Amino acid sequence: MSDQSDQPRRGGVQNVLQWAQLLVLCIGVAGVFLTLGRRDAVLEMNGQQIAELRAICSDLARVTGSLSSTDAAHSAQIASIEKRLDRLERLP
Repeated sequence: MSDQSDQPRRGGVQNVLQWAQLLVLCIGVAGVFLTLGRRDAVLEMNGQQIAELRAICSDLARVTGSLSSTDAAHSAQIASIEKRLDRLERLP
């Protein structure tokens, strides 16, 4: 007789355990989706930052080339001025 009275109680406990397992499984799946979403967001942000860095590097390369040619032009102008000064200093 006690087996028959324990049967509904066992069924109720099993039912509660099944719902608890389902809840834990749903929380786990949601956690996986959240992790994947965060990872995708980080990858997208990194991609944008890499694109910005690529543009900055391109600009820096252009500026460096421009400055090099400007330095060469200035060096030529300074050399020309030095030659003229030397000529002026040699005049009596």
